[in-house]
Amino acid sequence: MPSPFDPGDDEPSHLVLVNAAGEHSLWPAFAAVPAGWEATGPAAAHSVCLARLARAHAHPSPATPSGALS
Repeated sequence: MPSPFDPGDDEPSHLVLVNAAGEHSLWPAFAAVPAGWEATGPAAAHSVCLARLARAHAHPSPATPSGALS
């Protein structure tokens, strides 16, 4: 069964967001990006964004905790 959030076509309907902690999220392109998050690229089809998320989770980059010493 398809997700109700997947429009099922190639329209640029979603964004992949990332926050300062390195967490990623799938986000609808029509909605404003929440504070503390930024888009990792342009809007793309749902399936393209899912692939971007899969790549991000396959190669996680460690986040530096706030206030950590370098």
